[in-house]
Amino acid sequence: MKKLRVFQAFKTTGSVPHRQPLGSKRRIVPGLFSKNLGTILLFLLMLPYIITFLFGNVKEGSQRMVSLDKDGSPYEGTYSVSNVTAFGNESIPLEIYVADRLARSMGDEFELEALKAQAVLIRSGLIASFYSDGESSGGGRKIEVTDESYGSVPVFESAMEAISQTKGVCLMYQNRPVNGAYFALSNGATRNAEELSLMEYPYLKSVLCSRDFLSADYASSVSLRESEFDRLWQQMPAAGEMEHPKKENESEMELGDISIWRDSVGYVLYLKRDGKLVTGEQFRESFHLASASFHLNKEDEKVIIAVKGVGHGLGMSQFGANEMAKEGEDYIGILEYFFEDVTFTKFE
Repeated sequence: MKKLRVFQAFKTTGSVPHRQPLGSKRRIVPGLFSKNLGTILLFLLMLPYIITFLFGNVKEGSQRMVSLDKDGSPYEGTYSVSNVTAFGNESIPLEIYVADRLARSMGDEFELEALKAQAVLIRSGLIASFYSDGESSGGGRKIEVTDESYGSVPVFESAMEAISQTKGVCLMYQNRPVNGAYFALSNGATRNAEELSLMEYPYLKSVLCSRDFLSADYASSVSLRESEFDRLWQQMPAAGEMEHPKKENESEMELGDISIWRDSVGYVLYLKRDGKLVTGEQFRESFHLASASFHLNKEDEKVIIAVKGVGHGLGMSQFGANEMAKEGEDYIGILEYFFEDVTFTKFE
Protein backbone atom coordinates (compact mmCIF):
# COMPACT_ATOMS: atom_id res chain seq x y z
CA MET A 1 0.00 0.00 0.00
CA LYS A 2 1.49 3.28 -1.11
CA LYS A 3 1.91 5.69 1.79
CA LEU A 4 -0.59 8.51 1.87
CA ARG A 5 0.85 11.91 1.10
CA VAL A 6 -0.87 13.56 4.02
CA PHE A 7 1.96 15.76 5.26
CA GLN A 8 2.97 17.47 2.02
CA ALA A 9 0.37 20.03 0.96
CA PHE A 10 -1.58 20.56 4.19
CA LYS A 11 -4.89 20.62 2.37
CA THR A 12 -8.12 18.67 2.55
CA THR A 13 -10.39 17.28 -0.11
CA GLY A 14 -13.93 18.54 -0.43
CA SER A 15 -15.66 21.86 -0.16
CA VAL A 16 -14.55 23.89 2.83
CA PRO A 17 -16.01 27.39 3.16
CA HIS A 18 -12.72 29.23 3.74
CA ARG A 19 -10.78 27.69 0.86
CA GLN A 20 -9.61 29.85 -2.04
CA PRO A 21 -12.20 29.51 -4.86
CA LEU A 22 -11.09 28.28 -8.26
CA GLY A 23 -10.34 31.05 -10.69
CA SER A 24 -9.69 33.62 -7.99
CA LYS A 25 -6.90 36.12 -8.41
CA ARG A 26 -3.43 34.82 -7.59
CA ARG A 27 -0.29 36.67 -6.57
CA ILE A 28 0.75 39.82 -8.35
CA VAL A 29 3.14 39.00 -11.17
CA PRO A 30 6.33 40.95 -10.58
CA GLY A 31 7.04 43.62 -13.13
CA LEU A 32 8.23 47.05 -12.06
CA PHE A 33 7.80 45.87 -8.45
CA SER A 34 10.15 43.62 -6.53
CA LYS A 35 9.46 39.89 -6.82
CA ASN A 36 9.26 39.93 -3.03
CA LEU A 37 6.27 42.31 -2.97
CA GLY A 38 4.01 39.72 -1.33
CA THR A 39 6.49 39.24 1.49
CA ILE A 40 6.97 43.00 1.95
CA LEU A 41 3.23 43.66 2.18
CA LEU A 42 2.75 40.81 4.62
CA PHE A 43 5.69 42.08 6.67
CA LEU A 44 4.09 45.52 6.91
CA LEU A 45 0.77 44.01 7.97
CA MET A 46 2.50 42.00 10.66
CA LEU A 47 4.64 44.88 11.94
CA PRO A 48 2.76 45.26 15.27
CA TYR A 49 3.20 41.54 15.91
CA ILE A 50 6.86 41.63 14.94
CA ILE A 51 7.33 44.39 17.54
CA THR A 52 5.66 42.04 20.01
CA PHE A 53 8.19 39.34 19.04
CA LEU A 54 11.02 41.68 19.92
CA PHE A 55 9.69 43.25 23.11
CA GLY A 56 7.52 40.51 24.54
CA ASN A 57 3.85 39.70 24.83
CA VAL A 58 2.13 41.13 27.88
CA LYS A 59 -0.52 38.37 27.84
CA GLU A 60 1.98 35.56 27.60
CA GLY A 61 2.85 35.47 31.27
CA SER A 62 -0.53 34.05 32.22
CA GLN A 63 -0.36 31.19 29.71
CA ARG A 64 1.28 27.80 29.80
CA MET A 65 3.84 29.10 27.31
CA VAL A 66 6.18 29.95 30.18
CA SER A 67 6.62 26.27 31.06
CA LEU A 68 7.85 25.24 27.63
CA ASP A 69 11.25 23.64 27.29
CA LYS A 70 14.12 25.96 26.24
CA ASP A 71 17.18 23.91 27.13
CA GLY A 72 19.44 24.54 24.19
CA SER A 73 17.78 22.27 21.64
CA PRO A 74 19.95 21.31 18.63
CA TYR A 75 17.10 22.68 16.50
CA GLU A 76 17.58 26.22 17.78
CA GLY A 77 18.49 28.77 15.17
CA THR A 78 17.03 31.26 12.72
CA TYR A 79 14.92 29.63 10.02
CA SER A 80 13.66 31.08 6.77
CA VAL A 81 11.67 29.68 3.89
CA SER A 82 12.99 29.61 0.34
CA ASN A 83 10.01 29.55 -1.99
CA VAL A 84 10.84 28.55 -5.56
CA THR A 85 7.97 29.26 -7.96
CA ALA A 86 7.32 30.50 -11.48
CA PHE A 87 7.70 34.02 -10.05
CA GLY A 88 11.28 33.29 -8.99
CA ASN A 89 13.02 32.46 -5.73
CA GLU A 90 12.13 34.48 -2.65
CA SER A 91 13.38 34.19 0.91
CA ILE A 92 10.65 34.57 3.54
CA PRO A 93 11.05 34.78 7.33
CA LEU A 94 9.64 31.58 8.83
CA GLU A 95 6.98 33.24 10.99
CA ILE A 96 5.67 35.32 8.07
CA TYR A 97 5.39 32.19 5.93
CA VAL A 98 3.63 30.31 8.76
CA ALA A 99 1.14 33.20 9.04
CA ASP A 100 0.41 32.97 5.33
CA ARG A 101 -0.09 29.19 5.49
CA LEU A 102 -2.30 29.58 8.55
CA ALA A 103 -4.57 32.07 6.77
CA ARG A 104 -4.91 29.66 3.85
CA SER A 105 -5.70 26.62 5.98
CA MET A 106 -8.14 28.14 8.51
CA GLY A 107 -10.50 31.10 8.30
CA ASP A 108 -11.01 34.02 10.65
CA GLU A 109 -14.13 32.33 12.04
CA PHE A 110 -11.92 29.94 14.03
CA GLU A 111 -11.18 30.48 17.72
CA LEU A 112 -7.77 31.90 18.62
CA GLU A 113 -6.60 28.77 20.47
CA ALA A 114 -7.50 26.58 17.48
CA LEU A 115 -5.54 28.92 15.21
CA LYS A 116 -2.58 28.71 17.60
CA ALA A 117 -2.68 24.90 17.51
CA GLN A 118 -2.70 24.99 13.71
CA ALA A 119 0.19 27.47 13.65
CA VAL A 120 2.30 25.16 15.81
CA LEU A 121 1.55 22.22 13.49
CA ILE A 122 2.51 24.19 10.38
CA ARG A 123 5.75 25.41 11.96
CA SER A 124 6.65 21.96 13.31
CA GLY A 125 5.97 20.33 9.95
CA LEU A 126 8.20 22.80 8.13
CA ILE A 127 11.09 22.30 10.55
CA ALA A 128 10.60 18.51 10.48
CA SER A 129 10.80 18.57 6.69
CA PHE A 130 14.07 20.50 6.88
CA TYR A 131 15.70 17.78 8.99
CA SER A 132 14.13 14.92 7.05
CA ASP A 133 16.08 16.16 4.03
CA GLY A 134 19.30 15.34 5.90
CA GLU A 135 20.20 18.87 6.92
CA SER A 136 22.44 19.32 9.92
CA SER A 137 22.36 22.00 12.56
CA GLY A 138 24.14 25.23 11.89
CA GLY A 139 23.54 28.93 11.54
CA GLY A 140 20.92 30.14 9.07
CA ARG A 141 18.58 27.40 7.92
CA LYS A 142 16.51 27.63 4.75
CA ILE A 143 13.45 25.42 4.39
CA GLU A 144 12.79 24.86 0.70
CA VAL A 145 9.20 24.85 -0.55
CA THR A 146 7.41 25.20 -3.87
CA ASP A 147 4.30 27.17 -3.01
CA GLU A 148 2.62 29.00 -5.89
CA SER A 149 -0.25 30.09 -3.62
CA TYR A 150 1.93 32.05 -1.20
CA GLY A 151 0.56 35.58 -0.81
CA SER A 152 -2.79 34.75 -2.44
CA VAL A 153 -4.92 35.19 0.71
CA PRO A 154 -4.96 38.17 3.11
CA VAL A 155 -3.63 37.35 6.58
CA PHE A 156 -6.34 38.28 9.06
CA GLU A 157 -5.70 39.81 12.48
CA SER A 158 -6.39 36.73 14.63
CA ALA A 159 -3.98 34.68 12.49
CA MET A 160 -1.27 37.25 13.19
CA GLU A 161 -2.08 37.12 16.88
CA ALA A 162 -1.84 33.30 16.83
CA ILE A 163 1.62 33.56 15.27
CA SER A 164 2.68 36.20 17.79
CA GLN A 165 1.63 34.11 20.78
CA THR A 166 3.24 30.88 19.53
CA LYS A 167 6.42 32.25 17.96
CA GLY A 168 9.10 29.55 17.83
CA VAL A 169 6.93 26.88 19.52
CA CYS A 170 7.29 23.38 18.07
CA LEU A 171 5.55 20.11 18.76
CA MET A 172 8.08 17.35 19.52
CA TYR A 173 8.09 13.56 19.73
CA GLN A 174 11.15 11.90 21.25
CA ASN A 175 13.08 15.18 20.90
CA ARG A 176 12.35 15.55 17.19
CA PRO A 177 9.93 17.98 15.51
CA VAL A 178 6.60 16.38 14.74
CA ASN A 179 5.40 16.23 11.14
CA GLY A 180 1.88 16.86 12.39
CA ALA A 181 -1.05 16.12 10.13
CA TYR A 182 -4.35 17.96 10.19
CA PHE A 183 -7.60 17.90 8.24
CA ALA A 184 -10.95 19.65 8.19
CA LEU A 185 -13.45 17.31 9.83
CA SER A 186 -13.54 13.71 11.11
CA ASN A 187 -16.26 11.08 10.80
CA GLY A 188 -16.44 11.08 14.60
CA ALA A 189 -12.89 9.95 15.37
CA THR A 190 -9.39 10.41 13.99
CA ARG A 191 -7.45 7.55 12.42
CA ASN A 192 -4.59 5.45 13.79
CA ALA A 193 -1.51 5.76 11.53
CA GLU A 194 -0.47 2.21 12.34
CA GLU A 195 -3.58 0.89 10.59
CA LEU A 196 -2.38 2.60 7.42
CA SER A 197 1.16 1.19 7.82
CA LEU A 198 2.47 4.68 8.60
CA MET A 199 4.75 3.32 11.29
CA GLU A 200 7.00 6.40 11.34
CA TYR A 201 4.16 8.43 12.90
CA PRO A 202 3.53 6.63 16.23
CA TYR A 203 2.05 9.77 17.76
CA LEU A 204 -0.97 9.58 15.41
CA LYS A 205 -3.45 7.55 17.44
CA SER A 206 -7.22 7.44 17.15
CA VAL A 207 -9.19 9.83 19.39
CA LEU A 208 -12.87 10.66 19.54
CA CYS A 209 -14.19 13.88 17.99
CA SER A 210 -17.65 13.70 19.48
CA ARG A 211 -18.81 17.13 18.26
CA ASP A 212 -17.67 16.91 14.63
CA PHE A 213 -21.14 15.76 13.55
CA LEU A 214 -22.37 19.28 14.35
CA SER A 215 -20.61 20.64 11.25
CA ALA A 216 -22.74 21.43 8.22
CA ASP A 217 -20.11 19.60 6.15
CA TYR A 218 -20.24 16.39 8.21
CA ALA A 219 -22.36 14.37 5.73
CA SER A 220 -22.18 14.47 1.94
CA SER A 221 -23.04 12.16 -0.92
CA VAL A 222 -22.20 11.46 -4.55
CA SER A 223 -24.74 9.98 -6.97
CA LEU A 224 -23.56 8.21 -10.14
CA ARG A 225 -25.12 6.17 -12.88
CA GLU A 226 -23.98 2.56 -12.70
CA SER A 227 -22.20 2.92 -16.04
CA GLU A 228 -20.26 5.93 -14.77
CA PHE A 229 -19.37 4.12 -11.56
CA ASP A 230 -18.07 1.16 -13.58
CA ARG A 231 -16.05 3.46 -15.86
CA LEU A 232 -14.35 5.21 -12.96
CA TRP A 233 -13.63 1.87 -11.26
CA GLN A 234 -11.97 0.51 -14.39
CA GLN A 235 -9.79 3.62 -14.71
CA MET A 236 -8.31 3.25 -11.22
CA PRO A 237 -4.90 1.52 -11.06
CA ALA A 238 -4.71 -1.61 -8.93
CA ALA A 239 -3.12 -1.15 -5.50
CA GLY A 240 -1.25 -4.45 -5.41
CA GLU A 241 -1.14 -6.56 -2.28
CA MET A 242 -2.49 -5.41 1.08
CA GLU A 243 0.20 -4.42 3.56
CA HIS A 244 -0.05 -5.88 7.05
CA PRO A 245 -3.73 -6.93 6.88
CA LYS A 246 -5.21 -7.22 10.35
CA LYS A 247 -7.34 -10.22 11.24
CA GLU A 248 -9.89 -8.04 13.01
CA ASN A 249 -10.54 -6.08 9.78
CA GLU A 250 -12.94 -8.51 8.17
CA SER A 251 -14.36 -7.56 4.80
CA GLU A 252 -17.93 -6.40 4.20
CA MET A 253 -19.90 -6.72 0.98
CA GLU A 254 -21.50 -3.67 -0.64
CA LEU A 255 -23.28 -3.36 -4.00
CA GLY A 256 -23.33 -7.14 -4.03
CA ASP A 257 -19.87 -7.65 -5.52
CA ILE A 258 -17.48 -5.22 -3.76
CA SER A 259 -15.52 -6.38 -0.70
CA ILE A 260 -14.59 -3.54 1.65
CA TRP A 261 -12.07 -3.50 4.52
CA ARG A 262 -12.31 -0.70 7.06
CA ASP A 263 -10.09 0.54 9.85
CA SER A 264 -11.23 0.59 13.46
CA VAL A 265 -13.07 3.93 13.11
CA GLY A 266 -14.82 3.25 9.81
CA TYR A 267 -12.54 4.70 7.13
CA VAL A 268 -12.13 2.45 4.10
CA LEU A 269 -8.71 0.80 3.80
CA TYR A 270 -9.31 -1.34 0.69
CA LEU A 271 -11.97 -2.26 -1.83
CA LYS A 272 -11.90 -5.35 -4.05
CA ARG A 273 -14.02 -6.12 -7.10
CA ASP A 274 -13.47 -8.78 -9.76
CA GLY A 275 -10.00 -9.49 -8.38
CA LYS A 276 -8.93 -5.81 -8.52
CA LEU A 277 -7.81 -4.24 -5.23
CA VAL A 278 -7.74 -0.45 -4.66
CA THR A 279 -7.12 1.62 -1.52
CA GLY A 280 -9.75 3.75 0.12
CA GLU A 281 -7.74 6.87 -0.65
CA GLN A 282 -7.47 5.90 -4.34
CA PHE A 283 -11.22 5.47 -4.45
CA ARG A 284 -11.77 8.76 -2.64
CA GLU A 285 -9.61 10.64 -5.13
CA SER A 286 -11.08 8.99 -8.23
CA PHE A 287 -14.69 9.54 -7.15
CA HIS A 288 -14.05 13.04 -5.73
CA LEU A 289 -15.25 12.18 -2.23
CA ALA A 290 -14.81 14.41 0.81
CA SER A 291 -13.23 11.55 2.79
CA ALA A 292 -12.56 7.81 2.71
CA SER A 293 -15.26 7.17 5.31
CA PHE A 294 -18.09 6.08 3.03
CA HIS A 295 -20.71 3.46 2.24
CA LEU A 296 -22.01 2.30 -1.16
CA ASN A 297 -25.71 1.80 -1.88
CA LYS A 298 -27.82 1.30 -4.97
CA GLU A 299 -31.03 3.19 -5.66
CA ASP A 300 -32.86 2.39 -8.89
CA GLU A 301 -30.05 2.46 -11.48
CA LYS A 302 -27.76 4.77 -9.54
CA VAL A 303 -24.92 4.18 -7.08
CA ILE A 304 -25.12 6.44 -4.02
CA ILE A 305 -21.88 7.01 -2.08
CA ALA A 306 -22.66 8.34 1.41
CA VAL A 307 -19.68 10.08 3.02
CA LYS A 308 -18.85 11.30 6.53
CA GLY A 309 -16.17 13.87 7.34
CA VAL A 310 -13.82 15.98 5.23
CA GLY A 311 -10.16 15.07 4.74
CA HIS A 312 -7.82 12.15 5.35
CA GLY A 313 -8.67 11.74 9.04
CA LEU A 314 -5.12 11.71 10.45
CA GLY A 315 -3.97 14.05 13.20
CA MET A 316 -5.93 17.13 14.27
CA SER A 317 -9.51 17.73 13.22
CA GLN A 318 -9.74 21.47 12.66
CA PHE A 319 -13.44 21.50 13.51
CA GLY A 320 -12.83 19.40 16.62
CA ALA A 321 -9.99 21.68 17.70
CA ASN A 322 -12.26 24.68 17.31
CA GLU A 323 -14.97 23.04 19.42
CA MET A 324 -12.40 22.36 22.15
CA ALA A 325 -11.28 26.00 22.00
CA LYS A 326 -14.89 27.15 22.38
CA GLU A 327 -15.07 25.13 25.58
CA GLY A 328 -12.01 26.89 27.00
CA GLU A 329 -9.16 24.52 26.08
CA ASP A 330 -5.86 26.16 25.14
CA TYR A 331 -3.72 25.18 22.17
CA ILE A 332 -1.38 23.03 24.25
CA GLY A 333 -4.29 20.98 25.55
CA ILE A 334 -5.72 20.68 22.04
CA LEU A 335 -2.48 19.32 20.59
CA GLU A 336 -1.91 16.99 23.55
CA TYR A 337 -5.35 15.53 22.88
CA PHE A 338 -4.82 14.85 19.17
CA PHE A 339 -1.15 13.74 19.34
CA GLU A 340 0.07 11.07 21.76
CA ASP A 341 3.22 11.38 23.94
CA VAL A 342 4.28 14.74 22.48
CA THR A 343 6.10 17.59 24.18
CA PHE A 344 6.62 21.27 23.36
CA THR A 345 9.76 23.25 22.90
CA LYS A 346 10.40 26.87 22.03
CA PHE A 347 13.38 27.80 19.96
CA GLU A 348 14.29 30.52 17.47
